[in-house]
Amino acid sequence: MPATRPASGIAPYWTRLPSFLLYPFSAEPLLVCVGLALLASFAAMMFAPLSSVLSIVVFVSLMRYGFFVLERTARGFIDDTRIVFDSAHGGKNLPYKQVAVALVGGTLCAIAGALGGPNAAWLSLGLLAMLWPANTMVLALDNDLGESLNPARLWEIASRIGVPYLGLCACLLLIFFSGNFLQGFLANAAPHALIVPLASFASCLSTIAMFRMMGYVLYQYHEELGHDVRIGFEEQSGFKAADPRAARASRIAELLGEGRGEEALKEARDAVREAPADFEAQARLHRLLGALPGHEKALADHARLWLPALLGARRGSQALEVFEAVRERDPGFLPANADDRLPLAEAAFKAHHYDAVKSLIKNFDRLFPGHRDIPSIYLLGAQLLLEQGRDEEQAERILKALQSHYPQHPVALEAAKLLELAARLRSVG
Repeated sequence: MPATRPASGIAPYWTRLPSFLLYPFSAEPLLVCVGLALLASFAAMMFAPLSSVLSIVVFVSLMRYGFFVLERTARGFIDDTRIVFDSAHGGKNLPYKQVAVALVGGTLCAIAGALGGPNAAWLSLGLLAMLWPANTMVLALDNDLGESLNPARLWEIASRIGVPYLGLCACLLLIFFSGNFLQGFLANAAPHALIVPLASFASCLSTIAMFRMMGYVLYQYHEELGHDVRIGFEEQSGFKAADPRAARASRIAELLGEGRGEEALKEARDAVREAPADFEAQARLHRLLGALPGHEKALADHARLWLPALLGARRGSQALEVFEAVRERDPGFLPANADDRLPLAEAAFKAHHYDAVKSLIKNFDRLFPGHRDIPSIYLLGAQLLLEQGRDEEQAERILKALQSHYPQHPVALEAAKLLELAARLRSVG
């Protein structure tokens, strides 16, 4: 059956299943698989404590690389394999968070089994297995353990993808069992000395293929999910000529390749002027202004105009990337509008970029007296003190002041919750 291309301009994931299976054999993933297989073999030859430590290192490294693959694919990098050093939030803790999720799931299955017997336990296991892709996607997008355990968030991912989500579960199950079958076959057919390295290699291949597939699904449905990408559908190779915007993107790339940066910049500015609501054109202009020397002021001016649109479209993570890219050139840069500071600071807090949070909320009440966001800014400041500074005493003062001055404001309820948290932290500290 020939592959079809939907109106979005990207081939559906089910037509690209062979490419996901072949992806681990490309240069970088293959080196990772070989390296981890050799390390697993070395671990198998060691005495018990060291063997366990090395096995954990292999598992964490594989999962971390899998999340890197998922994230970069989800951002639109379909045709390259530069993964390790280009993660938006780093993903360093994601393997541990996924282990925590697995422990929670195992506990729930055990409880179901204790209350309803083996059938209830198996039913719970099946339901949790169907939620695993959504859970993994939420971890990769948000880097937030709580959100990955939130049934409403998981349902949001699955329902926005729709029926194809069930197909994704089936494909992932197929890859998983294929990997297990290959491991079993190698255990029976390979020489004894090669069983561990070959089985580990097969496990790495199937794991990376699954993460690649999930990343591609996130990319295919990024508009439905409100997920920011770096390379849009029309910019992907193979169908650039079908879209005038893609033709212009190709033209800009050609000009850059020829070293004609200023002409490329003019083309990018023309594209934004003709379609100011085209976020991909805006992102292209932003990247060009940041890459070409001598355009620091233009970069800041463009960011001040573009940030409100990004925040209004709930693209907080992309707005944060824009903000921090400008701050690298101009440490004093801040959004022009007071209304933009709170949502941008919240995006920075969610991404654990605490220095950005501090710069956005510092002296907000003095700069914008009477602004409606002042209570929420104070609340965010207290959260920052608790999470990063571990200054429970100062946080408590701010939270009590919020309760006193804004008793009817929604922040009063959040302040009460944080006061309880601060008290617990003080008791254990």
